[in-house]
Amino acid sequence: MQFTIEFQTNHLVRALEAVRLEIATPQQMLGSLGESLLRVNQERHAQGLAPDGSPWKELSPLTLQTKRKPRMLFDHGDLLRFQYQVEGDALRLGTNDWKAVFHHFGTKPYTITPKKAKALKFAGMVRKRVNHPGLPARPLVGFPTSDQQLATDIIEDHLTAALNRVR
Repeated sequence: MQFTIEFQTNHLVRALEAVRLEIATPQQMLGSLGESLLRVNQERHAQGLAPDGSPWKELSPLTLQTKRKPRMLFDHGDLLRFQYQVEGDALRLGTNDWKAVFHHFGTKPYTITPKKAKALKFAGMVRKRVNHPGLPARPLVGFPTSDQQLATDIIEDHLTAALNRVR
C-alpha cells in the first residue's frame, strides 16, 4: 500500500514572501505603532500619569500660585508636545524640549540666580537668589506592559493584513 500526497506550495511561498516584505520594509507598521503610542502617551500626560500608571507628584503650592493653568508640565504646551519619527527600521518617540529630561528624571536641589537682572521675581517675592528644592521625577515616556501589548497587537494586525492580501 502506498500513499502519495502532493502539495501546492505556491500559495505558501506567496504568503511567506508577503510576510518577509512586511518585515523587510516596516515603515508603515512602525508608523501605525508610532501613532498609537503617541496617542496613549498624550492620554497619560493629560491625566498626569507616568508610563507605569502612577500619578505624578502634585505641584507645590508656591508653583500653583504662579501658574496660569493648574495642569502639570503644560505652561506653554511645548514640554508635552511629543512626536514620533520612523527612520528605516527604527521608531523614536519623544520630545525635542530640552527641559524634558529634568522633569522625567527629577533634579537635586539647586540655586537660581538672575542672569540679566539684579533680582528674581517669583510669586510676588523678589530675591537675589533662590534655593530651589529640586524637581520631583515625573516620568514622561516609557514602554510599560500595556504599551508592549499594544505594539504586539499592531504588529499582528499588520502581518495578518499582509497574509490576507495573499488569499
